[in-house]
This record gives sequence, structure tokens and C-alpha cells, in this order.
Amino acid sequence: MRNILHSFINWLFDKSQYISAISFIVLTIIDISNLNESTISIFGIEKLEIGKIFYYFLVVIAIVFAFFSIQQSKELETLENDVKNKGNKIVDLEEAINNIIKDMDELFNSYLRLLLKNINFTHHDRISVYKVLSNRFVLLGRTSENPNLMSKGRDSYNIEDGFIGKGWAEGSFFIDDLPDPNHNNCTRYFNKVNSISKIDKEVLDNMKMKSRTFYVYRLDGFDGTPRAIVVFESLCAKGFKKEDIEELISNVKQPLIMFVEKNNKHKYTDRNELGL
Repeated sequence: MRNILHSFINWLFDKSQYISAISFIVLTIIDISNLNESTISIFGIEKLEIGKIFYYFLVVIAIVFAFFSIQQSKELETLENDVKNKGNKIVDLEEAINNIIKDMDELFNSYLRLLLKNINFTHHDRISVYKVLSNRFVLLGRTSENPNLMSKGRDSYNIEDGFIGKGWAEGSFFIDDLPDPNHNNCTRYFNKVNSISKIDKEVLDNMKMKSRTFYVYRLDGFDGTPRAIVVFESLCAKGFKKEDIEELISNVKQPLIMFVEKNNKHKYTDRNELGL
């Protein structure tokens, strides 16, 4: 019974705005219809002014619930402002994190450009780094002397596809004698690639850089867990020597692992996504 009464009181307070409005409407109707002048004979009272009693009772009800309605509105406004302020703080924090990630990406790509120069890569060559996130390859960084080779393809790649999938599984992969993709409608090129690691023809056709020399190297984290792959590639056959890339990696492996460990490609959340 106590719980029922408590629930009923809470319900009244929650509906205070409606109760107050209805009370004022009823008061207006009573005034217009002169019901407040109504009397009855009861308990030995010849003319009990029941109309006025009911009228003043409604006045009290209207004032009390109007007061609670105003208080409730103020509390709601305070709550909304608090939510908005917290939402703004979340957005500001997201923007700060996003800026840090952008700065890290720029620093990482600058580091890759230094590697590019150290191994004398030309406009035929490119370096890319992919990290495995949610069991797929996600591009972390890419650089080339050729701006046309810098563009990104898909957002992510199947962990088992192509040479990058082979390098991931085996630890490394090198090839430098792939056929010219511009001959025979890319048929010999596709057949050679597909004989080494299965890949869909459509996926290969959509590749903007059909390289003839590849070196794929898997990067393991500081705890020994595979984290990412580094892909060195060239449009030319015999584009570079495997030994030169291995020597380079041995000298820069620790900084590369550090960059890869820290970068998880967090998604930026804007104000529209938060409904602010």
C-alpha cells in the first residue's frame, strides 16, 4: 500500500503541468457557467455553498501544481544544460584526440618519406604500412615520390588476400619478376599473381598500382604478437633488392613498431553524431 501511494504521488508530480493546466481550464468553465454560486442542503445546512468550496479547492490545486510544474521545468532546463555542457566537453575531447591522431599520422608519413629517400626509391616506387584491426588490413601510412601512387584504395582489405595476406601469414614475401600488366590485357600478370596467392580478378583490376616488384614484411609488436605489414613495391621488374630492404628494416624496426602500436585509427565523432 505504501509503495502504491508513493508511486501515485510521484505520478502526480510528473503530471503536475497537465494537472495545473486542467485545473485552470475547469476554473474558467466554473466562472463562465456560475457554478461557483451553486448551493446544496446537507447535514442540516440549508445552503451549503458547494460551488465556492469546489472553486477554491481547484484554485489551491492549480496553484500548487503550477508551482511544482515551474520547479520541474527549472530542473529539466538545468539537466538539459548539464547534458549539453557534458556533450560539448566530449566533443572537445574527441577533437583533441582527433588532432593528436592527425599529427601522429603526419609524423608517421614524414618518417616513411625519410625511409623512401634512404633506399633511393623513385617515382616508380611506394611504401605502405597496414595494421590488422578487427581481422582486416587497415592502411596506416603511405608515401611515394609519385603523387598518383599516394591515393588510398579501399578502407580495408581481407587479411588473407593477395601478397599482403601471404606476407602476413609467412612473415615476409618477396618477388621481383612479375609480368608487365600492360601486356595481354593484364592476363599474364593476373595469372602469375593468382598462382602465388589467390585474388579476385576484379580486385586486381581495380588496383591503381600494379607493381612488378614486391617485398612484404610482417611487423610483430613488442610482445611478439603480429601487428602490421610493411609493403615495399615498384612498378619496375627488379625494382629493388631484397637485401637492401632487409637492411633498412633492421635499422628502423623499433620506431616502426612504436608508431604501429600507438595508432589504432580511432574514429572521430562530430557534434552531429552526438545530436548537439
